[in-house]
Amino acid sequence: MPHRVFIVWAHRDPRWSAGEQDRYRAAVLAFARALDRVDGLEVEIDLFHSEDRAIDFTRWGPDRITWADTVIMISSAPLWDRWSGRNPPDEGAGAVRECDALHGLFDTNQADFQSKVLIVELPVGAHAPVPADLSRVQRRTVDDPEATLVLRWLLNQPRYPRPAGKVQVDLPPYPEAPFPGMPHRRADHLAAERARRRQPPPGPGRQRLLSGAGESLEVSMDPITAGVVAATVVPLASGAAGEAGKQAWASLSTFVRDRFGRDSGPCTAVRALDEQPQSTAVGEVLGRVLEDAAASDDRTADWLRSWLDHAGPLAGRAPETGAVHNTIAGSAQIQGAAIQAHTIHGPITFGGVQS
Repeated sequence: MPHRVFIVWAHRDPRWSAGEQDRYRAAVLAFARALDRVDGLEVEIDLFHSEDRAIDFTRWGPDRITWADTVIMISSAPLWDRWSGRNPPDEGAGAVRECDALHGLFDTNQADFQSKVLIVELPVGAHAPVPADLSRVQRRTVDDPEATLVLRWLLNQPRYPRPAGKVQVDLPPYPEAPFPGMPHRRADHLAAERARRRQPPPGPGRQRLLSGAGESLEVSMDPITAGVVAATVVPLASGAAGEAGKQAWASLSTFVRDRFGRDSGPCTAVRALDEQPQSTAVGEVLGRVLEDAAASDDRTADWLRSWLDHAGPLAGRAPETGAVHNTIAGSAQIQGAAIQAHTIHGPITFGGVQS
């Protein structure tokens, strides 16, 4: 069964000259013929029946509104006057009846109205702004003799069809990284830092601090590990450590927010533990995040180390003894007591020279 199309248009406007009116009628007729020649379409317009004595045009137009699968409204100032009721009372009765039938269709079923009506703009300069109450209706412009865009709409043949069939895509996971989007070199650095800090401490009698002549000094302080952080933060966040523990947890939250920003990964992990303060798993996530942050920034590591020294006893975590390991480059050896220092300016003398 062909797709049935009815064209609604206004024949004349007192503001048009006779030549403008003739050109407009010719453009409307050419458009109707361009559609009617297409297989699968059955087009009706009053121009096709202008000499048909059997037609009662007072009823024919509204009946075509019901008959049609699509009603095309040719945009023009006189048609929109008839749609809005602004036309002179002795002018355009046929188009007014058809517009009234469309108003009735809208009142009956708004979805049917929207899917049935199409506004078309012809390239003859008669187009006028569409009334606001027709904003929901789709529009097409005729810019070629075949009215291609209108035909695509009527025949449901889109300009940009979906691709035929589906394909399977195998997307490998991202390489594991401490933070999403972290460059590989940064992730490799953190992995190497963790591995270095997890090396066993020197055995008894091998505590070393100062190098031999000209050799560089390497000092390793207590590492910030995810396990230590998790064991500390969960009792504090849950309130198990009392008021002092809550204050310690608040100080960590403030530091993380000020240091990394409210939308950062560390701050997100802190908020997650605030929401689930009893969750060991969430505490471990925060621990891993802070471990990564400490491994990449000495100031963060120093602050967290000091905070853990204070907060650990509040959380019931025993302080780590003997966890400071001093290493020295090369083959230099030290006998006797060792002294650890952070920053030294100027010379240092340890007693006199033995004879």
